[in-house]
Amino acid sequence: MDNKVIFGLVFILTYGIQISYADFLNMGSAEIIILLIVGILFFGFFIGIFLLIYSLVKKSRHQQPAVIPNTVAINFAQPIHYQTKVAEEIEVEKLTNVGANIALPQQNETRYVNPQEVIRCEADNNYMNFILTNGEKLLISKPLKKYTDLLKPFGFVRSHQSHLVNPIFVKSWLKEDGGTLLMNNGDKIPVSKPNRDAVKIILGE
Repeated sequence: MDNKVIFGLVFILTYGIQISYADFLNMGSAEIIILLIVGILFFGFFIGIFLLIYSLVKKSRHQQPAVIPNTVAINFAQPIHYQTKVAEEIEVEKLTNVGANIALPQQNETRYVNPQEVIRCEADNNYMNFILTNGEKLLISKPLKKYTDLLKPFGFVRSHQSHLVNPIFVKSWLKEDGGTLLMNNGDKIPVSKPNRDAVKIILGE
């Protein structure tokens, strides 16, 4: 049965080619040219479709899936801003000692000082100086911002970008240079305009 079907298809195809060939010989030159152009366009269209499908299949085989199906990516890491905040809290905790003392790390030792013994703090680039009531000046390798947050609960106030003062040691407010604090030890500390109102509130004005 299969052989008969194949034979029939071959016969029809051969017969059709013979008829087409006979008609082709009877055509004029213009008709032949048109037929050739149509044939070229017809085969070109199908060849283009074939090449497009081939390129897409080849490309899909080389590409790896971005996400494996049926899996879920879970990131257990904490956000960067949260990690930074936690690191700062740990750093502040390291700076504090048991009780009311604060830790002042120096090159060869760590001093533990009661905040009420600190007259003021002054920034010096990435360092800062602690001026104590006994006249000592301790150089600490920490920025002023670290101790601003640490000493705020003890009443310290930021009078200037480079100065942090203990209000209990402020002797008077001098009306010079827009505002200056005179400390009990004779030091004069400038008060910047953005911090002026906050300092006056702390001092009770």
